[in-house]
Amino acid sequence: MTEIVRGADWVLVAERGPGVPDGIYGAECMSCEARSPLFDDDELPVAVWSIQHTAEYPEHTLFLARTERHWRVVPRPHETGPEQPPDAGGVLGPAFVGLMCLLTALSGLLPALNY
Repeated sequence: MTEIVRGADWVLVAERGPGVPDGIYGAECMSCEARSPLFDDDELPVAVWSIQHTAEYPEHTLFLARTERHWRVVPRPHETGPEQPPDAGGVLGPAFVGLMCLLTALSGLLPALNY
């Protein structure tokens, strides 16, 4: 599992395993309530859907693109030995979690700005 954030007693990790996609992609038209289907591990069909939607409705040119990932919170393993990295969960832990939440929220807007 890839570690994302460590706290005092818990670790947020990317969920990996059989049947778990790296990403789930979708888009929503900002002019109407139309939404693309969701696609595992492939954003190309979402891009095609967005272009086809604009072809059908030329005034609909802004979309909210979303990428979803599976995360899991697990108990923090006990660290032993000098090969372990320094503790990253101390005072900076809550600030880092807040920053990650903000970046996650903003990530849906970034594809729309890529003109």
